[in-house]
Amino acid sequence: MAGQDTMMKALTRSLSGGALDVLGVLGVELAEPLPTELPANTLRMDKAWRMQDGRVFHLEFQSTREPTLYRFLEYDARLAHQHFTQIRTVVLYHAKVNDAPSELNIGTAMYHVENIYLSQMDGDRALDEVSQHLKMGQWEPKDRLRLALALNMRVQDMSVTLNRVLELVSVVPNETEKDLVVSAIAALGDHSLNDQQRAHLRKELRKMSKIAEELYQEGRQEGRQEGIQEGIQEGRQEGEHSRAVTMARKMLLAGEPVQKVVEFTDLPLEEVQKLKEELQ
Repeated sequence: MAGQDTMMKALTRSLSGGALDVLGVLGVELAEPLPTELPANTLRMDKAWRMQDGRVFHLEFQSTREPTLYRFLEYDARLAHQHFTQIRTVVLYHAKVNDAPSELNIGTAMYHVENIYLSQMDGDRALDEVSQHLKMGQWEPKDRLRLALALNMRVQDMSVTLNRVLELVSVVPNETEKDLVVSAIAALGDHSLNDQQRAHLRKELRKMSKIAEELYQEGRQEGRQEGIQEGIQEGRQEGEHSRAVTMARKMLLAGEPVQKVVEFTDLPLEEVQKLKEELQ
C-alpha cells in the first residue's frame, strides 16, 4: 500500500493551506489521513482525514447523483463512533450532476452534507486565474485545485483544456508544488475524461513528475480490489433506492402529498410525480 500512502500524504498537503477555499469549503486544515475501510467488510469511503482541530473531514467523489444519504450517514456514524469526534462531509460531484440531497431527516437526528457541483464552475476561467498567477509569480494553494479540477468543471473544449492543463502543470514554480498538483490530479482530476484523454494525461504527467509513476502504478494494482468494493457499494446504493421507491409508493397510496414524499424519501420530485401517475 506504499503508493496509496504516498497519494494520501501528498493529497493531505495538496488540500491544505486554504486550497479548498476555491470550492467554498472554508476552514479545513488537514492533519493526517485516516483509513477508508470502516468496521464492516462492505463499507469503504473515498477519503477521510483528521483535521487540525480534531474533527474528521470526509470527502466523497460522485459522478452520479446520490439518490439518498443513507450510505453516507452510515459511513459518518461509524466514523464518529470510531474516532469520538464530529464529522464534516463534503460530496464532490463530477460530470453533469447539479442537484442532489444535502439533508436527511431520520426523526431522531438531522444529517447534513455539503454538496459541491463542479459542473457549475467555469474551468476555463479557473485556468485563466492560474495562468495569471504564474505569470505574476503569485502562486497560491488554491491554484492547486483550480488546476487539478479544471477538467471536471464546465469547459468549452475538453481537448483544448486538457492540453492547457498539461502546459500549466509543466511551469508550476517548484517540484514540491508540482508533485502536489499531480497528486491532486491523480486522485481527483481525470473523472470526466474519456479513455484516450486519460491515457494521454497520465503519460504526460509521468514525464513531469516522479511521483506520477508511483501513484499510477499502485493505482493499477489497487483498482482491481477497489472495483470489487465499488460493485458492492453500487449494489447497496441500488438497494437503498429500491427501498425509497417502495416507501414512496406506500405513502402515495396512503394519500400523502407529493412534497412530503419527496422530503421523506429524498427521491427527485420528477420521480415521485411519475410514481403517482403510475398509481392512478
